[in-house]
Amino acid sequence: MAKNKGGGRGGGRRPKQTTSRHYPRTARLNALLTEIVGDYFEVVEYDEVGDDGVDLGFLTVTGVVVDSDLNVAEVFFSIFDDQEDNDAAVLAVLADHRKPVQRAIAQQAKLRKTPEVVFTFDPAVRAGAKIDSILATLDDSDADSDADSDSDADSESID
Repeated sequence: MAKNKGGGRGGGRRPKQTTSRHYPRTARLNALLTEIVGDYFEVVEYDEVGDDGVDLGFLTVTGVVVDSDLNVAEVFFSIFDDQEDNDAAVLAVLADHRKPVQRAIAQQAKLRKTPEVVFTFDPAVRAGAKIDSILATLDDSDADSDADSDSDADSESID
């Protein structure tokens, strides 16, 4: 009788899985929740999202970060035509949609427990916009100084 080398029932080794297991679970969940939350705001009527006269512009879900124990999902978003003085009103409107977003996550994701959703402005988008505005002012000042130096060179060559 042949001895079973696998040590357990069924003999032999398990076949190597070629699924997405090499990609950490939280990273896979972050990508899935980004898609679910983005789809939610894409489907919801604009009038339902922009209550209280708050203009959300183009709301973009830039990412979701779920903590390691899967209790909290921090949803990062940006708004085209972003006004920092409007932040509290935008967060209040999004807070009204927290429970429907969690319901959408519970229905579409196969999780034992649905994480609590927290909305946060994406700091990377704002930092990028600030850098763009600084670079634009530098470009404008360079163009002005180049125009001044060109006019100085023209006046010197005439003499």
